[in-house]
Amino acid sequence: MYIGGNIYYPLEFRSSFIKEHPLYARDLEKIIERSGFKAKFCGLYVQRLRFLEEHRESCIKRRNWFELLRYAGGEIFAIKFKAEKNIRILFCFVEYLKVKYAILLYPFEEKESKKKKGKYCYDDAIIVAFKRRKEVLPDD
Repeated sequence: MYIGGNIYYPLEFRSSFIKEHPLYARDLEKIIERSGFKAKFCGLYVQRLRFLEEHRESCIKRRNWFELLRYAGGEIFAIKFKAEKNIRILFCFVEYLKVKYAILLYPFEEKESKKKKGKYCYDDAIIVAFKRRKEVLPDD
C-alpha cells in the first residue's frame, strides 16, 4: 500500500487527508507548464483542494467543481476546472488502517472531439486512474 505524499506541484499543499499518486505531479506539470494557465490554475486548485478537504465524500454536492463518474463504477471522481483549459483530475477515496484518504490519481485535459463526446472523453484517463488506484490499495 502506498498512500502517497503531500502535494507539491504546482504549489505545496499539506493535508493529512488528500494525497497523490507518485506519478501525479509529473503528469500535472506536463499539462500546466505548457498551458499558459498556471497562475490562474493555482488559485482554482487550492480552492478545490480546500473544499475537498473540508467536505470529503460530500464534495460532489458542488457539481460545477466535482463529479462522481458513475460510468466508472462509482469508484472514481473528478475535480473539474473549466477555464481556458478543461483540466480534470481523477481521484478516489480509500480507507487504510481505519483512516480515510482522497488520492489524486491522474490529471488530464478534457478535449471534445467529433468522435468522442461527454463521458467517452474520459475513457483513456479512467483506465489510467483504475490502474493507479489499484497501485495504492492494499493487497487483499
